[in-house]
Amino acid sequence: TTGVFIACYTVCDGIGARAAGNANAYSAWLFMLDGLPMVLLYRVWKGPLNIDLRDANTLKTFGGGVVSLIAYGIVIWAVTLAPMGPVSALRETSVVFAALLGRLFLKESLTARRLSACSVIAFGAYCLGHP
Repeated sequence: TTGVFIACYTVCDGIGARAAGNANAYSAWLFMLDGLPMVLLYRVWKGPLNIDLRDANTLKTFGGGVVSLIAYGIVIWAVTLAPMGPVSALRETSVVFAALLGRLFLKESLTARRLSACSVIAFGAYCLGHP
C-alpha cells in the first residue's frame, strides 16, 4: 500500500512539475497550498499561533521546514530531468540516512529489522546504478 501511494504522488509530482515548467515554482506553490490548511486546522484545534523567534524550538521548526522544502525541491527538479521511477527509488534511500542519523544523534537502536530494511533499500539503489 505504501508503495502504491509513493508511486501515485511521485507520478503526480512529476507530471505537475513538468506541466508547470518550473520545479522551484511548483515546489513553492505546493508547500504554500499544503501549508495554509495546516495553519487553519492548527488554529481550530489549538487556538492562535504564538510564534516567538527567540525560542529555540521555533528556530528548529523553521529550519526543519526550510530543509524540507529544499529536499522536496531537489526531488521535484530531478523528476523534471530524469525518469520518475529511478528518482523515486533513490528518494527512498533517505530512510537509510534517517536510520543512521537516528542512531548517531538520537541514540536509537539499529535493530535487525531496521538493518534488513536499510539493506533492501541500499541494494535497490545499487541495482538502479548498475543495470
